[in-house]
Amino acid sequence: MIGTYFWLNNELRPVAEAVVPADDINFAYGFGVYETLKIRKRLLYFKEQHVDRLLHSTHIIGLEHPYQAADLSHALSELCRANSLEDANIKMLLIGAESPEHTKLYIMALAPFFPPRTSYRDGVHTITVQAERPFPEAKSLSMLVSTIAFRSARRAGAYDALLVDREGFIREGTRTNVFYCDMASPEIVYTPPRSTVLDGVTRRTVIEALNEDGIDVVERSLHSGELGKFCGLFLTSTSSKIIPVASVDSHQVPGSLLTRRALKVYNDYLERYRASLDKQAR
Repeated sequence: MIGTYFWLNNELRPVAEAVVPADDINFAYGFGVYETLKIRKRLLYFKEQHVDRLLHSTHIIGLEHPYQAADLSHALSELCRANSLEDANIKMLLIGAESPEHTKLYIMALAPFFPPRTSYRDGVHTITVQAERPFPEAKSLSMLVSTIAFRSARRAGAYDALLVDREGFIREGTRTNVFYCDMASPEIVYTPPRSTVLDGVTRRTVIEALNEDGIDVVERSLHSGELGKFCGLFLTSTSSKIIPVASVDSHQVPGSLLTRRALKVYNDYLERYRASLDKQAR
């Protein structure tokens, strides 16, 4: 955790008070949801989209709470202002309780994550792990499956693990969404259906950016048996934006001009987003 303050329920508190009671069974059993946002050069990206998704996640798992979108948006702004954050990740945790008024909202600043520049140039290695997240459309605290898979990836020297369901379909990474091109239609970008994955804010904005640039994005299930047909694969997340994949297990993924184009298109999209907010602030 970084900064002087964190947010608890409805107020700023010193970071020394950022603790979770050991007997909080809702936290221990993962009955909660979370979001991770990023601040880069003092700009908090896509605040409204992250707030909306946090609320959507609470609906999926049946977590009742007293917060409205405006409450969460205000809390995020106050935390960033109080800590004078330049570059950081922001984590929001909403932990359930027996009654809505006893839910706990934690918001804290964390050190930012910047992948090595070589990852964008050369791509990264990934592995596949047979696993499925419960309630895939919710960003819940039930992260055991993803944690085990991610630790397996790290032991294998991989950037991330791709989760494969019992039917053999690749759904998503442990903390990333998946996009790919195949040799039959290399001008189209595909991504697994939204109903089977966490619909990441970066996933959404990448799709929007590509569509604005005239690139078709089609939702289609991705079977692990199709790995040899790839002519481009990339992962998306809040911290990494777009990361090209060079290999999956023992399969080498050819570089794709469309992947390179997607990197540029999304970086340009983020610059336009920053410029639009700067203009509004004047």
